[in-house]
Amino acid sequence: MPPNKRQHYTRFPVGKYTTELKKKQEELTQKLVAENKKLKGKQAKLKRLQSKVRTADEDIQERIKKKKNSEKGFFTLSFTEKRLQSPTALNEKGNINGPERTARRKIQETSEVAMKIHGGTPSNMQPAYFGLFATLSNGASASTLTDMFYKSPTVMTKVIPNVVNEKVKAFENSKTNFVRSVNVLYRNGLVSKEKYISIRSALSMNNKENSNSKSHTEFMSNCNVPRILPYKELMYKIKGIDIGNLYDLNEQFCTGLGNDDHIEGKYRDLTELLLRLAQFYLKVNEHRLDKLIWYNNKQAGHFNVAIGGDGAPFGKDDSALAWLVSFLNCGHRISSRNENFLLLGANCSEDCEAIRRYVLKLSQDIKEIEKKTYSVSVDGQLWNVSFSFDMFPNDMKYIAFLAGELSISATYFSPFANVKKADICDTKSTFGVEPSHKWKPWTYQARIKVASAVAKKKQELSHSSLKPTTFRNKVTTFIAKKGSRTEFPPLLGEAIDRVKAEPLHLKNNAWQQWHALILKYAIARTNLSGCENVSDTPLSSCFNQYYEALKCVLKATRLAKKVRKWFCDGHLHNKDLSYRFTGKESKIMSNNFMKLINSLSLNDDQSTHIFKLHIFAIIAVNLRDAVSLFSRINITDEEVILLKKVSGKYFRACALFASVTPTTWTIGHVVPTHTHQAKQQLGYGLGMNSMEGREAKHVSLAKFARNTHHSTRWLQVFRHEYISLLWLRENGCDSAKYTTTRNKYIPARCYTAQFCHCGQPKVSEQPKCDFCSHSVHQIIYDSIDQGKFTAEARKLGYCAL
Repeated sequence: MPPNKRQHYTRFPVGKYTTELKKKQEELTQKLVAENKKLKGKQAKLKRLQSKVRTADEDIQERIKKKKNSEKGFFTLSFTEKRLQSPTALNEKGNINGPERTARRKIQETSEVAMKIHGGTPSNMQPAYFGLFATLSNGASASTLTDMFYKSPTVMTKVIPNVVNEKVKAFENSKTNFVRSVNVLYRNGLVSKEKYISIRSALSMNNKENSNSKSHTEFMSNCNVPRILPYKELMYKIKGIDIGNLYDLNEQFCTGLGNDDHIEGKYRDLTELLLRLAQFYLKVNEHRLDKLIWYNNKQAGHFNVAIGGDGAPFGKDDSALAWLVSFLNCGHRISSRNENFLLLGANCSEDCEAIRRYVLKLSQDIKEIEKKTYSVSVDGQLWNVSFSFDMFPNDMKYIAFLAGELSISATYFSPFANVKKADICDTKSTFGVEPSHKWKPWTYQARIKVASAVAKKKQELSHSSLKPTTFRNKVTTFIAKKGSRTEFPPLLGEAIDRVKAEPLHLKNNAWQQWHALILKYAIARTNLSGCENVSDTPLSSCFNQYYEALKCVLKATRLAKKVRKWFCDGHLHNKDLSYRFTGKESKIMSNNFMKLINSLSLNDDQSTHIFKLHIFAIIAVNLRDAVSLFSRINITDEEVILLKKVSGKYFRACALFASVTPTTWTIGHVVPTHTHQAKQQLGYGLGMNSMEGREAKHVSLAKFARNTHHSTRWLQVFRHEYISLLWLRENGCDSAKYTTTRNKYIPARCYTAQFCHCGQPKVSEQPKCDFCSHSVHQIIYDSIDQGKFTAEARKLGYCAL
């Protein structure tokens, strides 16, 4: 039946229902959040309560445990809490602080508990004491232990002294104390027996109060300071040190010689010494700030050797000879006496027959050594080492002996070049290996050729009945006609071609000759009639002013003393001053030559006198500059060029206005060439060939030789040298520290605006001082530059001193 269209239906309110539903959900959500918050609070409270319960349980368990322990014999809880109120402390005497009775009770209680813990008994408390000590040493801090020990008289006066004195005794018998004692003996040279005993006494003994007796020095109560070894025991142990092999010169090289030609001396085998030194240097090189230098990009282990001999001044009328070896790889240390090692020592002259035989053997050793490579072990590491002999530092006199030549007084005077006396003042010719050079170095082959011819000539003359002097004159004349100075084959063999000029002796000889010019001028400018002593000369005289300047201004006291003695004894007999300059006098002259020249100036000086004073100054300033350059170890290419310039000026000044000696000619021609060769060969200057360190070494050898028997001298010297330079340094006593020298040949003032290059003060704005600005000064320099007297110089009419 179809619906009635007139009937009405009521609809459900969906929107209203949805709104009410959302409202109910929000209310329920808020209630849920509130309930969750309350729940979290309850949970946190529950955790706190559980934590308190656990803490309470732990406390209950701890109390139960303590109660059980107290039941077993330990102190009760109340007893422990009571003691916490007054903890134990020590007083200044090391006892427990507080009443004496309480202190005794605490000690007794501690001992009883420790005895029970560690298994001790009343009759055997050691386990308890061991336990207490272990607890103390492992639990207490170092500062706490120190504080306790300081407060305990027993520990400080009995326990520690027993331990320390036992250690001191062990130290005194140790190798460390032996090395220490040897170091004291050889500090700054070998000290005498009396000095060593005095040092030992001063270090370990002191005088008792109110008594003449002595007691051991104590650094704390009952603790003696360690003593170095007694002298007798020390010397006995020193004799047990292995110093290597020493060979007797008399046995090896005096066979067939007369009794007068036998010599006393010792030497080392060259190979053995070089290998020992290589091992030493490779070992100490690790700890040195200035490391070894490996030249020409050679691998580590290639050593460049310098070897040479010279007379050792052991005293008046005591002839001695020492050959020394050093490694150029030491760099600047080569100038130290501590880097030069004794190869041979003998009581003989420098050129005796036994030494000639030794040098022949030495040349063969050198040739063989340079061909080989050796192996040495250094701290477990194997090194391959090789050697080349690059420098032979010797003075010109000894070079002539090694080269088999005549003396320096021969017609051809130079051991380095074919120059003869007639050409010594030639200012135009030069020295070198190029065809354009007039003078050239001697060659080994040419020497051998001439020596062979001389031997034949001697054989020819031996059949005639000539007097010895006539025979000798004919031989020297024959050699001169050959254009040579060689009489015998060179003792050094082919190595003779490597010999270079030695700076130290050239420097000293040159300044000695310059001073001779000054002295000669001062004498000539003074009226000495009636003057027998220096004090007799007038105060205003040239000589008196010179002497006072030498003594008081330059402070060359040794030279002044010699001049005074010579004035009293020799000048009236036309004797030349005999005084050998040392490095000290050379440095004094280099720094202060103008002060000496100024002392020669008088109020009545004529133009001739002024001219001579300027000559003295020009010679000196160029000599000083040349010495400064050729004595250097480090030198630049520009300085090598400058050396050639100033050396040439020095030579030409002497040739034109003074006199030329072999020393002058060598400085003017040979030194620049040899410096250039050394720079090319090693990258360093001619100072590497200086004998400065070797001359200082001779002083050390003389100290070692004191109080020794003449026949056994060198055995002692070798032993002392080995111990001081090798054994001690290998055992941690390397006192040889390299420091750059403060001594300069050109004073620092010469490089300031207030001083001239000659060393005299000047106006800052002026390039030179008044003396160097004088017109005569430039006239002399013009002649020097041209190598001849200029027209201006001839007009002055002063050609030579």
